[in-house]
Amino acid sequence: MKPLGSGGMADVYLAHDDILDRDVALKVMSSRYARDEEFVERFKREAQSAAALSHPNIVSIFDRGESEDGTYYIAMEYLPGGTLKDRIVQRGALPAHTAAAVALQMAEALRAAHERDVVHRDIKPHNILVTGLGDVKVTDFGIARAAASSTMTRTGHILGTAHYISPEQAMGESVGTASDLYSLGVVLYEMLTGELPYDADTPIGIAMKHVNGYVRQPKDLNPSVPDGINAITLRLLAKNPEDRYASDSELIEDLERVSAGLDPAGATTEMMPHAMPQATRISPPPPGVVRNKQRRRGAGPLLLVLLALLVLASLAWAGYTLLSDRQAGNEAPEIGVPDLVDMSLEGARDKVGDDFDIEVAKSVRSERPVDTILGQDPGTGRAERGSTISVNVVGTQVSDVPDVVGSARAEAEQELKAAGFEVEVEEQDSSFDDQGLVMVQDPSGGKQAEVGSGVTITVGTGPSSVPVPRLYGNTPAQAESVLQGAGLRLGTQSRDYNTDVAEGSIFFQDPTGGENVEPGSAVDVTVSLGPEQVEVPEVYGLSVSAAQSTLSNAGLNSTAIEVEGDEAAGTALSTDPGVGATLDPGSTVTLYYSAGPPPVTTASPDASAPPDASASPESEPPPRRDRGGQDEGNTDPNPAPADRRPVVRPERNDRPQGNNTQDNTGPGNSGQDNSGPGSSSQSDITQDKSTQSNSGSGNGGGSDTKEPQGSGKEK
Repeated sequence: MKPLGSGGMADVYLAHDDILDRDVALKVMSSRYARDEEFVERFKREAQSAAALSHPNIVSIFDRGESEDGTYYIAMEYLPGGTLKDRIVQRGALPAHTAAAVALQMAEALRAAHERDVVHRDIKPHNILVTGLGDVKVTDFGIARAAASSTMTRTGHILGTAHYISPEQAMGESVGTASDLYSLGVVLYEMLTGELPYDADTPIGIAMKHVNGYVRQPKDLNPSVPDGINAITLRLLAKNPEDRYASDSELIEDLERVSAGLDPAGATTEMMPHAMPQATRISPPPPGVVRNKQRRRGAGPLLLVLLALLVLASLAWAGYTLLSDRQAGNEAPEIGVPDLVDMSLEGARDKVGDDFDIEVAKSVRSERPVDTILGQDPGTGRAERGSTISVNVVGTQVSDVPDVVGSARAEAEQELKAAGFEVEVEEQDSSFDDQGLVMVQDPSGGKQAEVGSGVTITVGTGPSSVPVPRLYGNTPAQAESVLQGAGLRLGTQSRDYNTDVAEGSIFFQDPTGGENVEPGSAVDVTVSLGPEQVEVPEVYGLSVSAAQSTLSNAGLNSTAIEVEGDEAAGTALSTDPGVGATLDPGSTVTLYYSAGPPPVTTASPDASAPPDASASPESEPPPRRDRGGQDEGNTDPNPAPADRRPVVRPERNDRPQGNNTQDNTGPGNSGQDNSGPGSSSQSDITQDKSTQSNSGSGNGGGSDTKEPQGSGKEK
């Protein structure tokens, strides 16, 4: 429970009803009065009186009873807006239309009580609570009684608060509904002017001023007060109950007229001159009796004498009581009461020292610093040394919570801390747009919260995982841009050959496209160098089919072209491009192969020549074999085959030196055993084959015939 304040006979706490899940004001009778039968009776009477009333402008009573330890309590409606007295102390005089509206609600509450034959007897701004919407409700029926019952008194005391009691209460006479209306008039006067109509150094002095004191019109203290509400106030403060409003309904009608901008009823306006002090006996008229004003004037002198005697007797009794109290208290001297408003509680205690005790009557919420004094009782004037000054202080300092939704985390924390709040940070997955920004705050911006309390902000952390985009076919620059947009970054770039993707484009990535990873992760890529080029292999000396197979295994295509050559027919001679050249896979290479050496023929012996003479090879070109469809025995030295290239031979590719034992089988081979291409039966004719052993065209039986190097002439 949290203490809200204390009164004359009870302490009030803020409690929570767990069953109905609502806050309640729990009024607990002070333990020092638990054995005082009169106070216990008053406490019970309050619960009974208030519980019997049901009205929007009367605080509701939820429960009442006695605890196991004998403590009496009342559970009532909790209103967080404070009291009307707090508003007046903090803001001073209220605007006339606001004061009229408050007085109207108070009058309606009193009418509901008076209709149930209940007189409040302690109407004051301390007992008027303000709701969150600005309406008011009457509370504290602690000394209320039925209108027809006897007055509850205590020897030497007058029940009620001195500043707000009616003249008949001050005289100890019986009270009626008119007494509550008088007290309402005092409250209305205070709302309009910010001051009380009567004040004195002692409660007895204040009470006597209610009986015979002069009241200044509210308009004199506050010229902005309209005539209508001024007249209503003065009529309520009439010392004679007969001159006040005859009923609550009559007062309500006048207040409604003034609130609507109209003048009050004529009787109210006529009451304005009667605000002067009157020397008439204060006594409520018997019901139904209307006095004759002429008779009253005739009986004036007698009434004056009676009133004077009554006043003297009251003063004598008051003086006796006051003197007795002072003697009982060792005649403590009176000293001036310091003004403590706006001071801190500690500073106020230092200021008064041992002269007064300072007691916190109520703690309220305010934007002022904690323990700042907002009001005190008694206010100014004099009081006995050692007496108690009750103060209202700021118990909870509140402030407006800044709105930081949409701000960056660091800025939000700085702004909240500057406003006096502690910051608690929670994180939550969000979109990339909300990453690092405040998404939610509690309490929300604009609400009031206790200074020093915590404000929880929820900051977006971005998505917890993001899908990896597919980068196939992109350049590294394009991939980097795509990855940044997805909350990722480009990692390691490696390069390799690839036949499917153009050079400079990505053909592999890790992680793969579509895989979910943490934001900010790196994606490694492999960039294509294009197809890997291949070298043209050596094919010299191979058969055409073997050479083409070798080129194919290297990833190259080939086109075979037959040319004249000394090698056996069908022997690969060279390529274009040549050996060692690098080409793209699938490129076409020209393959030149030998058509075979020209045929060698033996000259017929000339009859006229000497028998030992033989024809020199240089004197006559050897015959060639016809590969253009001519007969094999054709010895025409200048044939022009249709399927052969010109006589010019391409250079072979890096022809090896020395003997070559490769076995080649050229076209046109027969089963005969020949000693070389186009060989004859003459043994002394040899062909120059550079020591290479070939099974050339016309070789028979596949036999190897070795011929000496450099042998190219007849011997």
